[in-house]
Amino acid sequence: MSVSRHSAARTAGSLTGSGLSQAPSADIALVLEGTYPYAIGGVSTWVDDLIRAMPDVTFGVVHLHAGQCPATSPFSRPANVVWQRDLRLPDDLDEIDPRALAARIPPARCVHALATGFAGQVGVALKVRTGTPLLLTEHGVYWYEIQEGAPELECGLRLHGQDLSDGNPCANRTLWVDRFRLIARETYRMADVITTVCEANAALQRQLGAPDPVVIANGVRRPESTLPLTDDELATLHASAREPAGLRIGLVGRVTPIKDIHAFVRAAARVVEEMPETQFYVIGPTDDREYAASVRTLARRLRLADQFHLTGPQPAALWHRHLDIVALTSRSEAQPLALLEAMAHGRPVVAPDVGGCLALVTGEEGEPAGLIVTRPPDDLGLADIAPPMADALLELARNPSQRAHMGRAGQLRTRERTVEAVAQRYRKIYRQLATPAFASSVAA
Repeated sequence: MSVSRHSAARTAGSLTGSGLSQAPSADIALVLEGTYPYAIGGVSTWVDDLIRAMPDVTFGVVHLHAGQCPATSPFSRPANVVWQRDLRLPDDLDEIDPRALAARIPPARCVHALATGFAGQVGVALKVRTGTPLLLTEHGVYWYEIQEGAPELECGLRLHGQDLSDGNPCANRTLWVDRFRLIARETYRMADVITTVCEANAALQRQLGAPDPVVIANGVRRPESTLPLTDDELATLHASAREPAGLRIGLVGRVTPIKDIHAFVRAAARVVEEMPETQFYVIGPTDDREYAASVRTLARRLRLADQFHLTGPQPAALWHRHLDIVALTSRSEAQPLALLEAMAHGRPVVAPDVGGCLALVTGEEGEPAGLIVTRPPDDLGLADIAPPMADALLELARNPSQRAHMGRAGQLRTRERTVEAVAQRYRKIYRQLATPAFASSVAA
């Protein structure tokens, strides 16, 4: 199987920090694909929060990537990250050797893989090579997101032939799904503990034989402020944030097909027909340049050129204070931090009924923090979440008191969902898995 990459660079896998013989042993080796510490997103934020919430625990970071490794990171390096390894994957998946990658990773007392995929394969190889216990955590379920149309893997490798095989077996999405289902089964079998962020994910894991996955819901940091932006704060944001608006509706997330930004554009067009003073924003990376260009083209075709904005990466906390409604249109989600952060800021949300969104927004006890919409049946391959999304956005747009009520409900729903509480759950698992020497060093 072959893949393409965003970058044409063909440099050898880089090593950040000292060699294996000089690298200190870490308590935990985090194995990630294309996320932390170089990419902005939910997984990266989750990892950074976890590391910083346990300053007495030392971490090593293994970053698996395609193409050239980014030169800079949006995250400052925590003092308790004692080593980092950036390892490049080959273009041809059949040339990937998890054992060779594992041999380039310094020692740790516990391996924590943040995906099945290649991270899971390297985690399994480390366990086989050194006997190190393996913890697997899934946010998005790797094989399921590919099945649902994700055009690329977390590490940046892009799938050829997203829809039609055209006689090329490598372009058949079914083969990709089957391959990563097999990888997931093996990772589940070898992992000592499996965790995920919502029950919907756990159900998918059980389908492939995962024994007793543990659900640890995401936490969120308390907002430093929920007040309107000051002029100085507003000046730091994309220029569109300073344009007059009767209502501001935003989507915080990567501009990729799995987020179905096209549906957000179509919903925006419907809302603008009835409320022409509304402005729409997508706040997040636009690394998929082809897809970002298609979003801009669609916005122009629907006469939204002046009302639909791709801001690129921006401070989400500032935008949450500036928006009136936060939306998601994703085809697949787990328990999105974008919704948690919006709710913590008192913003009503509109989200699809995928993954853990329903339970997060309206389930369990308490008042709903927003509206959940369902994608229509897909019998003809024409399912479009834009019409019900537009209806939900219009309902909230017309009713300021409902928005305020749901915003307060969201703050209540997130009150006990703290980063510190999540870290304590993982501290217990680390203590359970790691060697006696480590267990005594992090004993409560």
